[in-house]
Amino acid sequence: MKQALRNCILSPLGTFGLALIIATPLTLPNATEAQTADNGSTSAAISEMDAERGKDLFAERGCVVCHAVNNVGGDIGPGLDASNMNIAREPFEFFARMWRGAESMLHLQQADLGYQIDFSGQDIADIFAFVQDGDIQESFTEEDLPEHIREIIDNGPSIPKN
Repeated sequence: MKQALRNCILSPLGTFGLALIIATPLTLPNATEAQTADNGSTSAAISEMDAERGKDLFAERGCVVCHAVNNVGGDIGPGLDASNMNIAREPFEFFARMWRGAESMLHLQQADLGYQIDFSGQDIADIFAFVQDGDIQESFTEEDLPEHIREIIDNGPSIPKN
């Protein structure tokens, strides 16, 4: 293999070409330069967050079965009112806390909904925006809940609160 590589690359270059390759400095871009070249910016791209869409997702996907907002929803998980949220308002900490509760949430989703909720990154970003927006939360009522979600809340969760 090495001989084939030499014959293919080095033979046509000759001694002068090889010396030129060795003498040419190799400059690699640092991470910032590489990112700037890719998108013209040095900051990380973060999606726009839509709190209204997050409100709809919170209700439709069943987050509200365990988490209350504006006195609507269950109490098996922590309440997520913006006015008294005791979790960090930094999105990555919010996501980390979700991750730490993932096993319990998946178990409850399967028990109460019959399936695992599937979220995209944009879905989670929008839900995060909703739990941060007190004004939009004030408009959240039981009328926002799909009938099957309201029935689960009314009947109580399958797994009692610890």
